Amino acid sequence: MALVGQKIHALRKAKGLTLKQVSDLSGRSVSFLSQVERNLTSPTVTSLAQIAHALGVGASYFFTPPPREGQVVRSYAHQPFRLEDGEVVYARLGAEFEGRTLEPLLVAYPPHFASETSTHEGEEFLYLLEGQVIIFLEEQEYALNPGDSMHFASRHTHRVVNPCDVPARVLFVNTPKYLD
Repeated sequence: MALVGQKIHALRKAKGLTLKQVSDLSGRSVSFLSQVERNLTSPTVTSLAQIAHALGVGASYFFTPPPREGQVVRSYAHQPFRLEDGEVVYARLGAEFEGRTLEPLLVAYPPHFASETSTHEGEEFLYLLEGQVIIFLEEQEYALNPGDSMHFASRHTHRVVNPCDVPARVLFVNTPKYLD
């Protein structure tokens, strides 16, 4: 099974694109893309979506998403996954159907995790279930505790940090969907 970086590299080459061109299209640096392609770093869902968009595919092109049947996703059917060797654990909560625009996820951020800063099209909604996270949105810092939620336009620079010694679990809904 090919690693995400190898798949990105192969697709980029097949499309005749340089790292610089993909960098310009995705908003990610050439050095970051090079590290991803060589499997030296693992992209976040946001980064993978930006790279996939630049390459003209959905992020699910790079891995096999968990299967879904019908409109109901049973709790016992959640299939947690990571992006390559990434620390963050995801579970898709949404059903598969034509034209959907939301990507609901259950996200587990490990202790002391800090995401990269990103900006992209769409919206994000977070509802903190357990633990604590700090959302950095533009120049503001928002500490969320269980039961707190946040909704914002993804075009603003943002990142997530778990400052605690325990995992944080977040119900995360975004649009446009990242994993298709």
